Amino acid sequence: MEEKVMRFMEQAWQSFLSMLKIMLQSKWVTNLPVSFKNTKELLILANGPSLNTTVTESAEFIRDKTLLAVNFCVTSPMFEQLRPELYLIADPLFWIVPEKRLQLFGTMAEKTTWPMSLFIPVRAYKNKDWQSLLANNNNIKIYPYNTTPIEGFQKWCDLIFTKGLGVPRPHNVLIPSITIGLRLPFDKIYLAGADHSWLPEITVTDENEVLMHQKHFYDQNKSQASKVQKEDLNSAHLYTILYHMYVAFKAYFVLEAYSRKKGKEIINITPGSYIDAFKRMKI
Repeated sequence: MEEKVMRFMEQAWQSFLSMLKIMLQSKWVTNLPVSFKNTKELLILANGPSLNTTVTESAEFIRDKTLLAVNFCVTSPMFEQLRPELYLIADPLFWIVPEKRLQLFGTMAEKTTWPMSLFIPVRAYKNKDWQSLLANNNNIKIYPYNTTPIEGFQKWCDLIFTKGLGVPRPHNVLIPSITIGLRLPFDKIYLAGADHSWLPEITVTDENEVLMHQKHFYDQNKSQASKVQKEDLNSAHLYTILYHMYVAFKAYFVLEAYSRKKGKEIINITPGSYIDAFKRMKI
């Protein structure tokens, strides 16, 4: 009984804090695109190294889905090959760090020759530089979304997610991608390239520097272990990295519960994925 009371109090406090964050950080009205190639099935193309294999071996499965790409997908040949209808960016370094900003948005403006909806965090609008890079490409329609971190009672969270006022704590790009996907009309959301197999890739040097080898489908043969940068551009300590992993994997269970309430399915088709919250399917 005591544990249940403590749990209730914790969730009540988290819900209260989330409401304060919404009032301070969220944009109250955010629009969504309404026209899609396939209104029933969405395939989210995460950046894990297994995506290359999935795209090569499962072209027929991918062909008729609405596709959502993320982060640096635009820098790979796969972007023009698959021509995703949707694209989502979450990492603040993409608009804070000039080199990343130019590499991402400059390449996107150059390559996108088909209609594409681009989801950008509301707080990214404080930076004007990325907006000028996309200004002359009429194929790209921008949709702001709230990254306000939401925790608390599941029913409370579900309501906030549906209204678009926040997302489960967005420690990676897949979390807001799934959340927005569940707000759109799709009945099934498939996850490809969602390896999340980072644990074996973490090392600590003799100088107590924490290195992480973050492999992506577009750089897995040339990527190297490096320090993990926080939003203030300082290096993250091991406890911070592990805590962010904990928060991310926990968020997937929140999204799984949310999807069931909406009568939708999240299906992980990533071979060898570490995510244990969603139904799996081999294709």
